[in-house]
Amino acid sequence: MNKNETLKDLGLTENEVKVYLSALKIGKCSATEIRKNVQISNSQVYSSLDSLISRGLITYEKTHLGKRYSALDPSVIKELINKRNKIIEDYIPYLKQLQNKTAYSTDISVYEGLNGFRTAMLKLAKECLKNETIYIIGFSNQDYKNEQLSAILRDVNKISVQKNHKFNMILDNKDNVFFKQRKEEKISKIKFMGGNFKSPASIDIFEDYVYILIWDESPYAIRIKNKNVAEGFKVYFNFLWNIAKS
Repeated sequence: MNKNETLKDLGLTENEVKVYLSALKIGKCSATEIRKNVQISNSQVYSSLDSLISRGLITYEKTHLGKRYSALDPSVIKELINKRNKIIEDYIPYLKQLQNKTAYSTDISVYEGLNGFRTAMLKLAKECLKNETIYIIGFSNQDYKNEQLSAILRDVNKISVQKNHKFNMILDNKDNVFFKQRKEEKISKIKFMGGNFKSPASIDIFEDYVYILIWDESPYAIRIKNKNVAEGFKVYFNFLWNIAKS
């Protein structure tokens, strides 16, 4: 097996492998020296350097001649492997909860633009059974400014009121306009993430459904119907709910 392929197995691209090995051989050097050595374009060299810096494999210092790059000791690769293995190990329990132990079909639909978004929102309210709780992640105030989206939401809320829907909702903070509306309706339990939490999207979960809603100038919605996926998102919601503050 080509030894260079080992670095690709760690997630490096072919250009990143070339740039890293070149810097390792040359020692402290400029991007131009690396480019001459690996014979790829300037943009590819700089893109690879940025990626390798973010991975912790390359460092640099600024001099009067410009940036000088150095490859870190190869032993750092072992640390990266251990870190990656730890991330995978921690993620496995979540994957197991999503595992399709029984065959459940998946129905996915995408709705684009204001009209499509309105269709998706009305469908959400109509699909959710009477007296059901909808679990909502996200929805930060700074992205809830489009009056047309606000109007769509008001129409949807009328259906939810008729069907006696309840809401468990995670928002950014108490300045959120949506919080002020929901507080007056007295049908929602709301917690806050605080800090720098910001999201243009919300994730609505109920029964076997997950709706991912992008609240943007050009909004769109992704509707997923799958029991295991919905259960997995409920686990994620409960994790955030437990660390959010009332």
